Amino acid sequence: MTKIIGVKDLQTRTKQIREEVEKGVRFIVVWRSKPIFEIKPLDSLEFADALRESGMYNENFLQRMDESEKNIRSGKTKKFKNTSAFLQSLK
Repeated sequence: MTKIIGVKDLQTRTKQIREEVEKGVRFIVVWRSKPIFEIKPLDSLEFADALRESGMYNENFLQRMDESEKNIRSGKTKKFKNTSAFLQSLK
């Protein structure tokens, strides 16, 4: 499901919007009747790519992410409640 919201809605309802995104809802944010960006759930592979591109994490971390990506592709996955729980599992 995709919803269209204004910037003001995003500013005032951030918590509710985040909760909906966690449930799979996508949002297109408009400003002055023009779409300016999208908020969407991020899958594990997209997250791994973003981490690689950021250059913020060391090689050991990236190797573990590569292992996770292979497991995801082969169907061997774990579910995490949130990103923080995922990152904690990597320590």
